[in-house]
Amino acid sequence: MGSIFLRGTTVAVGFLAASLFAEPSPAESAAARLVEAHVTFLADDLLEGRAAGTRGYDLAAHYVATEFRKIGLAPGGPGNGYLQPVALLESKRDYAGARFALRSAGDADVQLEALNDFIAAPSGGRTAVDVTAPAVFVGYGVHAPQQNYSDLNGADLQGKIAVVFFGAPATLPGTERAHFSNAHTKAEELARRGAIGMITVNTPAEDKRRPWATTLASVRFPSMSLVGADGAVVDVVPAMQVTASMSPRGTGKLFARLARPFAELVAAAERSEPQHAALGVTVSIQAQSVQQPVSSHNVLGILPGSDPARARDYLVITSHLDHLGIGTAVDGDAIYNGAIDNAIGVASLLAAANHLATGGVRLRRPILFAAVTAEEKGLLGARHLSRTPPTGGRYVANLNVDAGPFFAPLRAAIGMGREHTTMGAVFAAVTQRLNWAVRPDPRPEERRFVRSDQYSFVREGVPALRVLAAAESTDPAINLTEIDRLFWRDRYHKPNDDLKHPIHFASAGAFAVLLAEVARVVADDERDPAWLPGDFFGERFGRK
Repeated sequence: MGSIFLRGTTVAVGFLAASLFAEPSPAESAAARLVEAHVTFLADDLLEGRAAGTRGYDLAAHYVATEFRKIGLAPGGPGNGYLQPVALLESKRDYAGARFALRSAGDADVQLEALNDFIAAPSGGRTAVDVTAPAVFVGYGVHAPQQNYSDLNGADLQGKIAVVFFGAPATLPGTERAHFSNAHTKAEELARRGAIGMITVNTPAEDKRRPWATTLASVRFPSMSLVGADGAVVDVVPAMQVTASMSPRGTGKLFARLARPFAELVAAAERSEPQHAALGVTVSIQAQSVQQPVSSHNVLGILPGSDPARARDYLVITSHLDHLGIGTAVDGDAIYNGAIDNAIGVASLLAAANHLATGGVRLRRPILFAAVTAEEKGLLGARHLSRTPPTGGRYVANLNVDAGPFFAPLRAAIGMGREHTTMGAVFAAVTQRLNWAVRPDPRPEERRFVRSDQYSFVREGVPALRVLAAAESTDPAINLTEIDRLFWRDRYHKPNDDLKHPIHFASAGAFAVLLAEVARVVADDERDPAWLPGDFFGERFGRK
């Protein structure tokens, strides 16, 4: 019987055969000890779940800043400090008080029930909205002409509320599918065609992946927006007045007057067939929220480079420090600690920084290590950082670390986005040298490429790669894929993502060394990382 040691407690795991895990190198063992120490502090109840803008997050930020100083990193924030201020606007939305009515010729109004049928909120930076407009179903709401797909060609959306399926067509390549499934991407395209609101509905498959109860749990936390230097909210789509999401019950009411059965719409979507149709109803929505300014910080430390000509050409390595904070109690526990999401990622970043700083060889380019805030609120800290590099500098590339299935011995990794940039070849070479297997993203339908901080840098034209461990154990007796699936079902964004969950720190330490070695090659290469010729993201966002 094997064991995993966690905070002085031995957790028995009958199926774990530790002898099957390769003997770690001295560097991996040292990194494992650091990762364990950092996770133990960052996921402790003392930090109250590290929600952006709270005392608990500030404690975590000062801890990371102290560790950066201890490692020997130079301050990367303004005023020769480690903290970069991030201005945020918090919105507490009155979901329970929202109103949603369906009107059609010759029929009485149908009043939907808040929370049980729908959630709705003002959009475009508003605090209140009262809008009435016809509803038009437009499939996934995706316009992807390069991929020969569009739900919007021929659809009349002027002054209308667009109703869209969550996600994007399965025939699109994984990362591109993630991009087109992004709500902001959809809102921009719909607004460009005249839509004034967006309602999202789920297919039965998506309802199974993300039940309505999970959606309701997530909206109990306040939302946030990023505020720019000019005081205006960033990434607002002004024409988009209201957004809403429907439960399965609410979806049935919304589509009740469409002659075509809802099941046929779902089947067409699953076949990736573009579609649009007027729903035959006018939707009336009233919603409001209360807003207040909130401040938080990214934590920035710089490992200087050796080449004066590249002194401001940063490889930036990111990992989000925030989690959800204090929320609705589950089994008597109201602290959402975020041990895996994402204390383990920040711990890996710190261990990688230590590995590189103590290596004795200065790399050509400087590396900016960044523990960023408000990822859980929409990648906001990384969005701010991507737009505001250190004075006079620019980003040549981004590596991002967010969570990982460190529940058993493992030696397989995913380079999410590696097919888009020259860093893909670097990732392949380093993993081979360190005896790691390379695996593709096993769940492209989860849209993970746009749900973590590397996407903020992609949007600024910076080649980016999310490096993460794959759920594949070196012990064939362990079904790590199933263990990981249960984590995402039962612990993700819940209070029990905490230190009671067994963590295989030897694997986490080895992963931190892998991250550091990928960074070493990227930072020391004579050539800047680049988008591959004709790449979708390079063409859409790349620097000209």
